[in-house]
Amino acid sequence: MLSALPVFLKKLFILSIFSISLLGFEPRALSYNFLYINPTTGAPIGWEPETTIHYYVDPGSLGRLTNEQARTLIRAAMDIWENASPYANTPRFVYEGLLPEDVDGTNYSSYVSDSKCYTSDLSLCASQAQRDQKTVIIFDEDNSILNNELCSLGAGCSAYGEASVFSGTSTAPINITASMLVLGRSQGLSDTKISSVMGTIVHELGHTLGLAHTSINEQAYIENLNGYQRYIPTMFFSFAPHNELSTEHALATLNPDDIAGITTLYPTASASTMLGTIKGTILKSDGTPMRHVNIIARNSNDPLCEAYSFLSGLSCAFAACNDHYIFTSTGAGGFTISALPSETYTIEVEEVANDNLGRTLAPGLLSDEDLYGDAEFWNTDDEADELNTLSSTLSLAAGETKENINIILNRSAIISDRIKYSPLSTFTASPSTRCSISPPVDYAALIGISESNTSGTGHSDGTGGTTSTTAGSGGTNISHINTATSCSLIF
Repeated sequence: MLSALPVFLKKLFILSIFSISLLGFEPRALSYNFLYINPTTGAPIGWEPETTIHYYVDPGSLGRLTNEQARTLIRAAMDIWENASPYANTPRFVYEGLLPEDVDGTNYSSYVSDSKCYTSDLSLCASQAQRDQKTVIIFDEDNSILNNELCSLGAGCSAYGEASVFSGTSTAPINITASMLVLGRSQGLSDTKISSVMGTIVHELGHTLGLAHTSINEQAYIENLNGYQRYIPTMFFSFAPHNELSTEHALATLNPDDIAGITTLYPTASASTMLGTIKGTILKSDGTPMRHVNIIARNSNDPLCEAYSFLSGLSCAFAACNDHYIFTSTGAGGFTISALPSETYTIEVEEVANDNLGRTLAPGLLSDEDLYGDAEFWNTDDEADELNTLSSTLSLAAGETKENINIILNRSAIISDRIKYSPLSTFTASPSTRCSISPPVDYAALIGISESNTSGTGHSDGTGGTTSTTAGSGGTNISHINTATSCSLIF
């Protein structure tokens, strides 16, 4: 986690290239956290709609996993994203075959690079795979690729996934045209549960599709609370296997927040008429905008599972972002949460209370920002100097947009004993929750492996899609510190 931080910062630097030439850019609030943002339009960057992603796989094995077993898990993880929602037009993955050689520390430069390139001049791409716009999946059995190329600034990582080529130019990127996924040594260890491997692959594929990390129910992570593992989204930046939260079953199954993210990035024609949107602004008590705080919309009937988040003021404004990761001040407290089912919701604002987590949520967010006052709920007559637990619900119809859902914090200054987040004990778990305690498929059985007594080793990704694992974090602990790493969970 902390050990992976430098890698994450490296990824953020790479991602920040998209914020060049943004003078005069009028940002638009984006729902969900995305890895890549178009510097001109402010829209998230993904693959072209209706795209088929043709991918090639390393012919080697992955530890105890044969090539066929590893490919079977990868295909199953791709199916999860492809079938995420009837309102998500997720790109389809097509296997094109094996790469011509086993990729390792001696020849990886032909296939993998931590630099990005653009179709405007493919000759500038660092690897041949990028020049050919090939999406590649590599098995790094000794972590030489991860340690020497993708995670060289950190203490190591166990997986890494991100986009590698974009159409257009560095100042005007359009779509992702190629990506890479590297799975490290820990994914093939005998004590790594297959469900953990699946969680890592699903998480990293999310990064290759353009999704960044998200933050839902962060108290469970920060305080190592047991009993909440099913409520942690797949794209959450980390999980720690030293407690029940590390039960990675939930990570191999998409949560509603993950589904909303992929739906917002790849909406079908009917998404706008069948799903709703909530917009608003977070203000300090003096009326100035509150940036970089987490807004969560919770379905009143299933509040721990059906929770959707976004950071206020998530846009980068000008070239200085490239050096300082400064967010725009225009509309800085605004938020938009889209792809919401027709339900009744509560809205809350909280601090991104963990430094590592804050650094992994979005390009440009170098550190979290302290909340001016206490975490609190929205109510219809929201104003400063009121109880932070005072709450109202709002009903959202299909295709409806609720605007001006504004929260005025109860202070214009920071106090040391502030309440950083609403305790999870505030919410009642639904007996009919959508969040499953275990995946619908026994993935170990799917590939013919018995692991009844296998302990759960975690993983962590770097930034673009890196997952690092260490004896205490990543191997035993899993953390995403890379946003594109798409990393963590793999981050």
